[in-house]
Amino acid sequence: MAQAPSTRTRKLNKDELAIAAVTLMEEAGDSGFSLRKLGERVGCDPMAVLYHFKSKEGLLRAMADYLTSRIQAVDTELTWAERLYELARQYRELALNHPQTFRQMQRFLNTGKADYRVLEQVYRALRDAGLSDAEIPAACVGWYAALYGLIQGELGGLIRPVTEEELNELEQWPAEDVPMLRQILPRFVHLQSEQVFKMMMELIHDGLIAHAGKAATTATKR
Repeated sequence: MAQAPSTRTRKLNKDELAIAAVTLMEEAGDSGFSLRKLGERVGCDPMAVLYHFKSKEGLLRAMADYLTSRIQAVDTELTWAERLYELARQYRELALNHPQTFRQMQRFLNTGKADYRVLEQVYRALRDAGLSDAEIPAACVGWYAALYGLIQGELGGLIRPVTEEELNELEQWPAEDVPMLRQILPRFVHLQSEQVFKMMMELIHDGLIAHAGKAATTATKR
């Protein structure tokens, strides 16, 4: 007599669940994501997911940390500015490849073990830039806020070339009312998001250099 198929759910570890959850998030988006759908996808009860992560928030944090784990350590022989830019570039690449899950990263001050490894690199770069330990927290938060803002601007469609429709709309305005707009906006036709990202991150790093230099001068005068 043939045995009935087992009704036991397949056991999965936390890493497998987090990876499956990221895949689901990218396919369904935040509105279509649920523990029930994740359970159906991996063949386990939704309560098993809660067992591993305690809550949906815990799962989202694990998903964000999985993404963070994809960021590679940068070459310590690079300058501090080159190290920061390489980390920023990897964050941007991660966001473009996983836009739905990347948004979850901004829910947490840190995502876990993988984040600690990346933060260590950011802190070291900021110290090498000449910032004091007392200044590093504000500089780190500001750096991430600027980085995430640029990435979200690109994901949301803010950082892009101007469209023909937008240029045509501009033509309806009297030239004497918006002379600078008439002159500059057509240049947006050739705007490249990667160029914007690189330029703005370099300006942020230039600002850190200027701040560190100013602080050093003030300390010397004392």
